[in-house]
Amino acid sequence: MRKRLLYFSLAFTLSLAAILLIFGCQQQAADADDAGAGSTADAATATQPPAPPRSFTVIAVGDIMLDRSVWKAIQANGYESILARVRDLTRSADISFANLECPLSDEGPHSPVEHLIFRAPPSTVRVLLDGGFDVVALANNHSLNAGRVGALNTLDTLEKHSIAYCGMRREKERSWEPTYFQVNGYTLGFMSYTDLAFEHGSYAKVGDYDELAQQLASAKSACDFLFVSVHWGNEYQNVPTTRQKKLGHFLVDNGVDVVLGHHPHVLQGVEVYNGSLILYSMGNFVFDQREGERMESAIFHLTYTEDYGWAIFAKPVWIARSRMGPVYPEAARAAKIADRLTRLSTDLGTQATQKHSKMWITILQSEQGTPPQVGLNPPDKEYHDE
Repeated sequence: MRKRLLYFSLAFTLSLAAILLIFGCQQQAADADDAGAGSTADAATATQPPAPPRSFTVIAVGDIMLDRSVWKAIQANGYESILARVRDLTRSADISFANLECPLSDEGPHSPVEHLIFRAPPSTVRVLLDGGFDVVALANNHSLNAGRVGALNTLDTLEKHSIAYCGMRREKERSWEPTYFQVNGYTLGFMSYTDLAFEHGSYAKVGDYDELAQQLASAKSACDFLFVSVHWGNEYQNVPTTRQKKLGHFLVDNGVDVVLGHHPHVLQGVEVYNGSLILYSMGNFVFDQREGERMESAIFHLTYTEDYGWAIFAKPVWIARSRMGPVYPEAARAAKIADRLTRLSTDLGTQATQKHSKMWITILQSEQGTPPQVGLNPPDKEYHDE
């Protein structure tokens, strides 16, 4: 019995050894085939360039007002004349943003005697379309110049032409709600508020800070990056007020990535605060104010890139009297604008420089430098329009 069992055990062992030997040979052959296939795949992968890091670019500008002398210039020169000199740049971004400083309506109050009551014909939306603008802020002190009917006409016009907006809704209680965009796998949210003391209005106003914090938290929960436009500060002042700084910091502390400021009608500096960006005032972009610094502003070029973070540049522009639209100014004027914005930003702790070519102001970039896909190539041409 033991022998039989032994024989059985030996036979089983020999059989098992044979099976394992055969299987081992087959497995080695398969492994060799897999190794060869893997080597081929690895070689193919090695020859492919690495995928570029994800990124998005936003162009941001200040106030656009399409009434008064701007409308006269449009009638004389055509809709496309207003942004003809800068449209290549404003069209180049994933998202282009501006503050719309007037209703677009044929209805509602409008008096040529009262120069601070703006109301532009709905057809002037063609200027925004020509510039490639994707979203406009409406929470400002002129959005209701043509009354509620004018405001509703503005929303109708923007919607008809697929231009998004923020800071105003048809229902007042929803005016704070964000507008979202999907860009290269990122969700970008845009909101708009005014910090000016007006009791009326269906636009979003900064009121109770606790309520504001709740709105910001709700908006940020649905996006990767949150941009908030604020109409604030004192007109024609280059230095942000204490209230602006307090509110700007509050916004950042509550999840805002970029604050886009306007209302002063002149440039104010850029602050980098806790890794976020506060553009206190971007000045006028399309306006008919003809006094000195009110005609001088910049196009802000903001890019976020994986592994690099934020890169911010600004291109000086000047509103030409002959066309009421922005142009790239001659070298001396561009240098003056660049010097001012650099100084104002440095005063806020941001070490802006003018090292980039073509009079671009480098406001912020990663220690790793500028990502290769950040293109700063507007026409290298100066204009002397008066």
